[in-house]
Amino acid sequence: MGLKFDVIGRKAGPLRLRYDWRKLALYALSVGANVDGELEYVYEKDMKAIPTYWAAILGFEEFTDSYEYGQSLPDTLHYGFEIHFHQPMVRTEGEIHYTVELLDIFDRGEGRGSLAEIQAEAFNEDEEKVFTLITRDIDMSTGGFGGRKPPKAVVEYPGREPDFTYDDFIGPNQAAIYRIDNDPNILHIDPDFAKLGGFERPIIMGMCTAGYACRALLQTVCGNRPEAIKSFAVRFTSTLEPGRAVRTQIWRTGGHEVAFRLLDAETGTAVLDFCTAEID
Repeated sequence: MGLKFDVIGRKAGPLRLRYDWRKLALYALSVGANVDGELEYVYEKDMKAIPTYWAAILGFEEFTDSYEYGQSLPDTLHYGFEIHFHQPMVRTEGEIHYTVELLDIFDRGEGRGSLAEIQAEAFNEDEEKVFTLITRDIDMSTGGFGGRKPPKAVVEYPGREPDFTYDDFIGPNQAAIYRIDNDPNILHIDPDFAKLGGFERPIIMGMCTAGYACRALLQTVCGNRPEAIKSFAVRFTSTLEPGRAVRTQIWRTGGHEVAFRLLDAETGTAVLDFCTAEID
């Protein structure tokens, strides 16, 4: 199947997401939030939403089905995403609607695949734009077609120890919990299917680990204020099985910017790397 370049620029939608405190609490639990110390994310009294909840639409089937461009799904990997908030997401019940648009398909070169850039623009019930979400996928089967190279986004970590380090644990049931309301891909629950994909065991969703990193920011540089996160961007650089300790390293890089990465605490392998956030 060839890439469909005529799909570039087409908008799908509007798609809709209804949410309430139950969905927000389930998401928070799925990315490791605890009653002890993070009660406001799992209890409807004075509730707050973890900002990466809004990026979880990337795992919805209606989202991924909306931008089919001839990619080979077995060869497609989630490269990374970024979300930019245009106003604080303080409502704990309501609806957003959003459009999805394939912005471009870049050529990473023979054997390195193509990189697709997809954008979602979301609006609340008052028709106010609330966030812009950009996700990037790599299809390893389609590189070398002579297209434009993807733009380079360079993230450099300061040559010093992190300003903050946040240790956590991704429990053995996190993938099972996360898939209930977010990403139902059976790669993350079915051992036989995981082996077909070349994994010894089901792996945790990259979007779930992003939620862990977001919680680390909330507990360190944000003063536990979700509205302080104006943007959040991650790259997925390694897989991880559930039941692993993780460590998020965070550096202030000037102004309102921070750089961070999430590591497998045992091996030191970066699971999320080249990550940035803007903190107000």
